[in-house]
Amino acid sequence: MAVTVANVATELARSTPTSPTSDQWESWIARAYRLVESRRVDAGSPTLDPADVDDVVLQAVVEHVRAWRDSTAKRSTTTIDDGTISREFEQGVGLLEVPESLLSELFPPVGTLGGAYSIPLGSPWSTP
Repeated sequence: MAVTVANVATELARSTPTSPTSDQWESWIARAYRLVESRRVDAGSPTLDPADVDDVVLQAVVEHVRAWRDSTAKRSTTTIDDGTISREFEQGVGLLEVPESLLSELFPPVGTLGGAYSIPLGSPWSTP
């Protein structure tokens, strides 16, 4: 199952958008798949479970859509005595990212301590 615009809308409890919003979401979905694939190649991993990849892509795109929706134009108005100053600015959300916390589900850390050796705690001369 590949991630679709309808999947993203379902996660957000929204109706499926129409163009141009749906086109934008499709672009983000494709970009997220490319980011995961790039990471897979860099990690030297031969294959990944498609369902796990879909979950990671869906979560990353949903979070990006949430952030994008919240980054609207804002207006600040200040009134002092008889004068008023009004400023309008837009806060961008930035590039689509697949967070490391999600990628760690696909690529577990390599070379972590533990496993082959164990060190007993306590004196070797103590009796059990």
